[in-house]
Amino acid sequence: MSIQLAIAGLTYFMILVVAYTIIIFTNLGEEKSEEIIRRAFNNAYSILAFGMLVIYALIVLPHITLDYQTTSYLILASKFISVFTLGGSLFIFTRKRCSPKAERF
Repeated sequence: MSIQLAIAGLTYFMILVVAYTIIIFTNLGEEKSEEIIRRAFNNAYSILAFGMLVIYALIVLPHITLDYQTTSYLILASKFISVFTLGGSLFIFTRKRCSPKAERF
């Protein structure tokens, strides 16, 4: 039952992040929004790749035994962290780019 709730929460948060990405793309200029989205997705992909590398290392290590349920929870947690990174990066880069202090320089 808890894995279904985790997947529902992940789906909800992914929809929120995609909606925020669409808002950024439509409200900001094309160059600014593309740069913000590109940098945020690069951060999220690197976090996801690192998480998957850690999970793979845990699976390969002979002294750690992981069953399928634990592995699926670890993969879901890695995806949660990458989506949180994507949303946080979008928020921070948008505030950083749109502030009057950042535009002066």
